[in-house]
Amino acid sequence: MSRLVHVGVRASDLRKTIVFWRDGLGLQVVAEIPGRYDLTDGQHNYRVFQYVGPARPPHVAGMSDYLHIGVQVGDLSAAARRLESLGFPIIWDGVGSGGHVYDPNTPPSESFKVEDPDGIVVDVTIRSDQWPGTGG
Repeated sequence: MSRLVHVGVRASDLRKTIVFWRDGLGLQVVAEIPGRYDLTDGQHNYRVFQYVGPARPPHVAGMSDYLHIGVQVGDLSAAARRLESLGFPIIWDGVGSGGHVYDPNTPPSESFKVEDPDGIVVDVTIRSDQWPGTGG
């Protein structure tokens, strides 16, 4: 059986993107060279490159996302507070059907959606069984 081990993205602002993933979501930086960071959760490599090239078209972000990434955290409320304090607003409470508009006065109970600096939607959950086949 194959195993997913690496995802790579090109960021328009590498510094902001690393703040999001490292400081907001707690991934560990394991390597850094000019224009590239390698982050990990201990099992998977998430490589972020600085995008260089012509202006990119705007990303289709928010609930109309065409790409999203899922992350499991140990403390959902703490993750939401960290992300918001770093300037990354929570865009939706929940990740599956039955979600609703996020109320910052009521911490999310199981999951939430947030966008990275390039508009990639990140589903953040505390549940170990959020996605089939992930060992939950």
